[in-house]
Amino acid sequence: MFDLNKKDITLFEKYGYIKLSLFKNNNKFHELIKSFKKDFSELVNNKNISAFGGYRAGNLNINPGKYGPMFLDFFNNENFAKYFEYLVGNNISNYKIFYGGNLNLPNSKNQLFHTDGNWDPRMIVLNIAMTKIDLNNGPLEVINFSHKQFLPYWFFIIKNLFKKNRRKIELEVGEILIREHRLWHRGTSNKSKFNREMLGIMFLK
Repeated sequence: MFDLNKKDITLFEKYGYIKLSLFKNNNKFHELIKSFKKDFSELVNNKNISAFGGYRAGNLNINPGKYGPMFLDFFNNENFAKYFEYLVGNNISNYKIFYGGNLNLPNSKNQLFHTDGNWDPRMIVLNIAMTKIDLNNGPLEVINFSHKQFLPYWFFIIKNLFKKNRRKIELEVGEILIREHRLWHRGTSNKSKFNREMLGIMFLK
């Protein structure tokens, strides 16, 4: 269950993201993940994935279909709406909800650093690890603290080129990452032989 604690708010406001391991050992949650992976694997095997957005770079945009609302229902039964309001400082009813995800293929290329859209309106992204994500299979790389100030792309690159505030986020299956869309980030190269899937639920104000 999502617990309301001040430490989460402090970390989220400071870094622009927070990693949670609340459901890493939850059997119901893992059954939902297994069901998604089975259905998604069949879809990928039966579809020309070159039609997916991002195929050339090896980072594909995916639609979780019925599983997006199913994951959100699971979270809502675990006190997510109150946690969201506590963490973000705004009622979840003020946000539109969208579903998506990312499929990182073997031998993919590093993405360019980016934010998920314009500075405004605010968007909160909840990512769910469908696969164990380590340094070898294309973890998300973020720039700590980069959500606090709007910067043009060219200035961001100059300012952050040699700084050591980058972090590649490793996730166990079932761990979740909640982040500000304004946080600069990128998908990195998948050097493994297997696909890396991560789902996303987006809350747009």
